[in-house]
Amino acid sequence: MSFFNKIILIGRLVRDPEKRYTLSGTPVTTFTIAVDRVPRKNAPDDAQTTDFFNVVTFGRLAEFTGTYLTKGRLVLIEGEMRMRRWETPSGEKRVSPEVVANVVRFMDRKPAETVNETEEELEIPEEDFSSDTFSEDEPPF
Repeated sequence: MSFFNKIILIGRLVRDPEKRYTLSGTPVTTFTIAVDRVPRKNAPDDAQTTDFFNVVTFGRLAEFTGTYLTKGRLVLIEGEMRMRRWETPSGEKRVSPEVVANVVRFMDRKPAETVNETEEELEIPEEDFSSDTFSEDEPPF
């Protein structure tokens, strides 16, 4: 039997990404995006709901996101939902959902205060980062 796990989100970064390396030297970047939920038909106009998603990237995509993404940028994230299982120092078992991204795209222009006169738009080559793999047994930090 075949299963399908794919998630596509568009949202803004809550803070700058955090870049780390695994013990084997693989780059890992984590960040959180805020995604506004579509209000229901009969909801009041001020009933805006926002969901926050933790996102993790590995390998070359982690290098890219750690270098170019900043707080407030509008991005499209494509990947799969994973449940990360971990244990606290006191021995409690925890589970937290996260999106393991294999595509990250800018959805807005580079902020005006960082654009040079010679630089109109940042061009990012289309690359497929889906071949970057990681071991679920190896912690991403």
